[in-house]
Amino acid sequence: MNNIIWNQLLSVSDELNDSTQSKEEKIKLLIAQLESIEITHERSFDPAENFEEYVAVALCQSIKKVLEK
Repeated sequence: MNNIIWNQLLSVSDELNDSTQSKEEKIKLLIAQLESIEITHERSFDPAENFEEYVAVALCQSIKKVLEK
């Protein structure tokens, strides 16, 4: 199990739950964190061997693309 990606995702969750930030600040931070996950883990996981991690990275990539539009 790759704890790094799960720790990164937990950090994203914690940041989004921070009520002191504006919506715009949260979106900017979310994009930056998703980009970090994408860069760190892109092509790191084989879907046949690490399916959950592969799906998590793919989801992060898709959410980042939507937020950037």
